[in-house]
Amino acid sequence: MTFISTFSLKMITVKSILVLFGLGLMLACSNQGGYSLKIEVKDLPDQSKVFLKYIDATNSPITVDSTTVVNELATFEGFQEFPAMHYLFFENANGNIPVILENARIEVKAQKDSLNMAKLSGSDQNIWFSEFVTTSQGFSERANGIANDLQNARADGKEAFIDSLREEYMELQEEAKSYEINFAAEHPGSLITVLLIERMFASKAVEEQKIKELIEAISPEIKQTDAGKKLMTLWEANLSTAIGSKAIDFSGPNPNGETISLSALKGKVTIIDFWAAWCKPCRAENPNVVAVYNQYHEKGLEIISISLDKKKEDWIAAIAADQMDWHHISSLAYFSDPIAKQYNINAIPATFILDEDGVIVAKDLRGAALEAQIAKMLP
Repeated sequence: MTFISTFSLKMITVKSILVLFGLGLMLACSNQGGYSLKIEVKDLPDQSKVFLKYIDATNSPITVDSTTVVNELATFEGFQEFPAMHYLFFENANGNIPVILENARIEVKAQKDSLNMAKLSGSDQNIWFSEFVTTSQGFSERANGIANDLQNARADGKEAFIDSLREEYMELQEEAKSYEINFAAEHPGSLITVLLIERMFASKAVEEQKIKELIEAISPEIKQTDAGKKLMTLWEANLSTAIGSKAIDFSGPNPNGETISLSALKGKVTIIDFWAAWCKPCRAENPNVVAVYNQYHEKGLEIISISLDKKKEDWIAAIAADQMDWHHISSLAYFSDPIAKQYNINAIPATFILDEDGVIVAKDLRGAALEAQIAKMLP
């Protein structure tokens, strides 16, 4: 599985979870009396410094507070307006401990040489956090076991066993996906739910209707957190490109430097295609898109592709190599492309199918599903 990550996700020290899920973890609760964060780290020398940090909007670690260890104990106190993920860093110890800072009495227990095995308690949110981490570790351990078996099977040339292991891994992926969805549905008041939904949304791993249901169930308090506000902003932007919405017009430079626009190119059916020369799934899908275009172009199909490449030579070479004989636009700005931002693109390939009125009727169809949709619209 491939997911887009942020600095905050990378800071989680449970590396196996990062490999399998690419998740950042946060949870929530509220207590008007402020927070007390008690930290016990076995074998940590006296006077070692402890730093409490959070990740700002630019993905930079910011120190909130610091203290020193006395008899393997350290304490932070303060007030946290809304729950948010923070990280504990230690002098004389490698790694860090993620903790949900909220107005409650929170306890952290760990060993100096195994900070990633820290135990969190003292609030519902941190208990949920630990529950999610423990279950996710189980999935990750199973995935690592399958990966090892697969490596051995390949070395021994056991093709039948390889196919069985691949099937087992796919089943594990589905099991993990179901767990995440169920966790989010059962914990509408947790910050981890917000992050799970954001990842589902970004990866397009879950259908939009289900994401909509999960978002609507999030508690009002959690919607007021920074993570909640970010998710709601992303979702509101998504609504402008939802099925049934009128496609946003755009324009940009083609390979010759000429400006072309969506409104000037619309056909009876139009495919807006976001891709890049470096994107392997995009390149793998291109032959199918070419076949659909060649079959239906004379009936009124138009395609306009927006590349998220950085190098013009790569973009042009890929167009020629894949025989993409239709309209192309690129600002050569990667995911900062202005059209990609308009359409809330954070993963590619991504496609939008428009009818003759410019209304979005389908999204992200590939292979036979794409051909079937176009055939239905251009019989």
